[in-house]
Amino acid sequence: MDILQLIIDGSDFQSVIKEIIIEEGLDPWNIDISKLSESLLKYLSQLEEINFRIPARFILVSAILLRLKSEYLIKEEELERTPETLDIEGLDLLEAPINRIPIRNITFEELTKSLEKVMESKERREQIQLNREEKIKNLQKFIEINIEDYVEKVFKELSKITKTSFYNLTCKKNNLETARYFVALLHLTNQQKIHLKQENLFEDFHIYLRDSKERTITGNGAI
Repeated sequence: MDILQLIIDGSDFQSVIKEIIIEEGLDPWNIDISKLSESLLKYLSQLEEINFRIPARFILVSAILLRLKSEYLIKEEELERTPETLDIEGLDLLEAPINRIPIRNITFEELTKSLEKVMESKERREQIQLNREEKIKNLQKFIEINIEDYVEKVFKELSKITKTSFYNLTCKKNNLETARYFVALLHLTNQQKIHLKQENLFEDFHIYLRDSKERTITGNGAI
């Protein structure tokens, strides 16, 4: 099977690694990480030469294999007499929770499972980063609004109903819009245009529109 075509067609990395093992005649029960990493890098280099976009997951897999290869070469001499395992949990480059993989006997199943964990960990970190960026963008949108426009908008709505609750006022709005309404209500309260009343802590609160006479009196210092 054409390995380059597998990568171009968007096949999963497990299938590509399996085909490389077959193509290179590697033992699936005792994989030579050095040869596997060199072979994958060779195919990715060919894609680069013919100007094909290399999928990010294969770049990550290649980086993992190259790091395993380098760790193996560094530790191979000192582990030559006593069979040990290669600990790649602390790799700064990957920051991935991979189980210890035996150098002397890495099976196809062990390798692919460990790589899957790295991919899942990377996806989780990326999702966390995306969520964080989205929250920052929403906060920026909130900060950038002209709050006076919202104060006027909310006051006009309240003028038509005179009395409501915060839930009824905002139940059909998204979180960002609800936050804007809340800030506008604080401004209106400070301006003595509305009165807020909450029976119990953390419960919904009621909003009362003050009439013009009451606003005039309170504005002069009376309650």
